[in-house]
Amino acid sequence: MTQRRPDDPHPALTGASTNTFAGVLRPTLVPSLRPWAGGRLGGGAGEHWVAGPGSEVTLTDGRVLTLDALSAEAGAALAGTRGLAMYGARFPLLVKLIDAGDWLSLQVHPSDAQARRRHGPDAVGKAEAWLVLDADPGANLVVGPRLGVAAGAVRVAISAGTMDRPDCEAVAARAGDVFNVAPGNIHAIGAGVFVYEIEQPSDLTYRISDWGRPAVPGRSLHREEALEAVRPEQQAQLVGSNWQLAGGVLTTPEFRLELVAPNSAAAARRPAGQTPEIVTVVHGEIVLRGDGWTELLRTHETAVVPAEVAAYEIGGDATSLAAVGSLP
Repeated sequence: MTQRRPDDPHPALTGASTNTFAGVLRPTLVPSLRPWAGGRLGGGAGEHWVAGPGSEVTLTDGRVLTLDALSAEAGAALAGTRGLAMYGARFPLLVKLIDAGDWLSLQVHPSDAQARRRHGPDAVGKAEAWLVLDADPGANLVVGPRLGVAAGAVRVAISAGTMDRPDCEAVAARAGDVFNVAPGNIHAIGAGVFVYEIEQPSDLTYRISDWGRPAVPGRSLHREEALEAVRPEQQAQLVGSNWQLAGGVLTTPEFRLELVAPNSAAAARRPAGQTPEIVTVVHGEIVLRGDGWTELLRTHETAVVPAEVAAYEIGGDATSLAAVGSLP
């Protein structure tokens, strides 16, 4: 299943020699109701949710299903044995492209335990990681509370609604940097930053501050929830730079992220029933080759390789790079 621009008639990814999952994956566009939306993604969209539970797949038999619905139908063949163990027959990952023309809200995400307490037994927390695809000169990321500020002072500022940029630890956004952002970590993406984001299949976000923007429906603050979720001592961790991950891979309890050069050792992939793999082209062009199928992906396009695929290969020229998200 391959994500394409809404107007792109490119043929679909077979996904497996059985043609089980032949279809075209459409990105979910999050339009300009995001007051911070930039212009890189076009159409006023601040985000493309390129692969996640709500992403729609147009199958070759004419049906249109979300990845969640397809996972419920196909089980481990799509979601993998690891996906079933973690979430049941649901699609177990979410990948986004985020283009910030202005600062995103200052926010924090819950753990699985907090998500279940507040939102029900099927709720999922939100661990995530960022890969900076591009950044304007002077662009920044908030990676936590300002270093040296006491935990009690952070909680007081959240409760009072006074937390602002001087209270935050900001770092320069540089293309090729990767940050691991665990649940409880205060964070924000700054103006001029274009980010690939992988996360749990959840959009539970607690806003601490919207930087003084007028309150509008759907963009309220969540002080009580944020106070429960926040870990004031925590900072997002820089885990990669210059398009390389420290140790070659980021593995968390919730997801696995690799940056894969074509024809490298890591380019020989083996989902083998365990996990789906979400392949997003960071730059260049990538060719996926499996048993009886091939698929060309251009910059920022995405394919979902179902878990039932025994093996496939990521090919292309030496200047290309793919981000591959999967389950640990």
